[in-house]
Amino acid sequence: MVGRVIADRYHLVRLLGDGGMGAVYKAADRVLRRFVAIKLLHPAVAQNPSSVERFQREARAAAAIGHPNIIDIMDFGREGQSPYMVMEYLRGRSLSQVIAMDGQLTIKRACTIAIHTLAGLQAAHDRGILHRDLKPANLMLVVRFGDRNFVKVCDFGFAALTRASAKSAKSLTPERTLVGTPAYAAPERLRGDDRRDPRLDVYSVGVVLYEMLAGRRPFDAPTFRELARKVRKEPPPPLRQIRPDVPMVLEENVMRALAKDREARWDDAESFAEALFPFGGLRVPFRDEQPSESFTMEMMRIKARERHRESSVGTEDKPATEPPPSHESADHTVRMSAQEALRMIAELEGNVGRPKTRVGTPSGKRAQRESNDDITEIDRSPLPPKPKAKRKPKPESAPPRSRTDDTKPAQLPDGGWYAGRAVLAILRFVARKFGERALKELLDSMPVHPRKVFEQGIGPDDWVELDAVRTLVEKIDARFGADDLHLVLEAGRAAAEGAFDLMRELRPPAPPPELLVAEMPQIMRKIMRGADLEVRRVGRGYGRLELKEEAEPSLTLSVATIGFLARSLERFGADDVEVNLLSARALDDPQTLIDISWFA
Repeated sequence: MVGRVIADRYHLVRLLGDGGMGAVYKAADRVLRRFVAIKLLHPAVAQNPSSVERFQREARAAAAIGHPNIIDIMDFGREGQSPYMVMEYLRGRSLSQVIAMDGQLTIKRACTIAIHTLAGLQAAHDRGILHRDLKPANLMLVVRFGDRNFVKVCDFGFAALTRASAKSAKSLTPERTLVGTPAYAAPERLRGDDRRDPRLDVYSVGVVLYEMLAGRRPFDAPTFRELARKVRKEPPPPLRQIRPDVPMVLEENVMRALAKDREARWDDAESFAEALFPFGGLRVPFRDEQPSESFTMEMMRIKARERHRESSVGTEDKPATEPPPSHESADHTVRMSAQEALRMIAELEGNVGRPKTRVGTPSGKRAQRESNDDITEIDRSPLPPKPKAKRKPKPESAPPRSRTDDTKPAQLPDGGWYAGRAVLAILRFVARKFGERALKELLDSMPVHPRKVFEQGIGPDDWVELDAVRTLVEKIDARFGADDLHLVLEAGRAAAEGAFDLMRELRPPAPPPELLVAEMPQIMRKIMRGADLEVRRVGRGYGRLELKEEAEPSLTLSVATIGFLARSLERFGADDVEVNLLSARALDDPQTLIDISWFA
């Protein structure tokens, strides 16, 4: 249904999830000009009156709470025979995804997530609403007020009123019918006790907190019967046996939430949260972190997948780490004056009027390049590429950038290449954000071959070896970043700024975003060789591209491309741009697919 318009207002731009009951889409609200999420019941499900009534009850329950930790419900209606519910669009990850990727969470993080969840539940309980299906899949982690572990409690499909009438209870949830997920259901629910008590949700949060700390649920079994027996009768395995660093008091707090007898549990969600404050606490600064929450969560998701892959396959294929610069080199950097730093930037930029060149080693394996201590050969042959005549050896006195034959343009040799103007934009980004001295130290710390590439100087019309550029970006992220890929993303955005003039040359004065996406493969060929973008789909407010790399796939290049695409669309007038890496060959997926959506 991507591309459809619901109620003459909500333009569907991306499928977020699909289940047995319905599907959830990202949509553009044309009236209020914002993104929302729309949940649509499947047509077959919509034929069941009980399903429709439960769907409407979910909307009413969540809308009635009005708490920051509860998902906002904005609208409800019908499209043909299918009802729909409009919710706030959450840019984040479910807790189930986080646990699957990260395993055991830190004590502080786990307790903070639990406190957020309990705060939302207490607000619901105060309004007489039980959730009854608390589990990691229904807890979304988003960025709010600088807190990356801010929780939004979702999916009130099994919600119930604590004082509901017997008639409504029987019509929607027949007596002795289990609601929720068995592994997170309180023992009394599995015994058929239908009393609506807030301590049902307290128990479920106890299971979730146990799972965050232990990396596994307290009870699992291959069959429902065996699982129900364990939940009803067996004590949970001691948490400290699985996670010895958990404080004894915290273990006691969790075990109290998991008590078989509801009377032995915490009286309410607020009491449980107060007991967790010494181990978690909430950090609430005055403004959201930068960059945007959308890209913050996207980088966290990609980084989690990378860590998960590395833990699965090992790190034996990763290149060896370059030793740090010598003490003498570091000493020289400290004494470098501001004028020297600015002169170094100018030398890197070179002369604007120079003919187009390529910078780096034209052929040979990386291992051979790294072992060669001679000055890297420079070929200043201009584009477009054509076969090049064999060059004669240069005399010892020849300048490193001279060409042997100015009459025959040369073809770029095999391998990846990146436009010099985009590389210079990345270097300027580092200098502006961290200072010229930091840039000098960064280049000094690079491995031998890429360091020589940058020492020779780069002009806007040069072609720079892609391996050297990738090493530069990875060094930026490792040296100045927080190991979360944010600076890789920002380097890609900076590269787009450097290539903006090329984009304007392609289609002046400014194309609509849809046309820019359609022509992005042509744009990228002006900026990069050795990797291509292919358009898989494009429509009003959305597009999908595939990144194809000739060499070994690189997560660095994939993430930098996300930043490049986002900034390019923003420069051409697209609002609220979101770019998602759906899959990546560097993470062992079959394709590298990038999804783009913006407010059209």
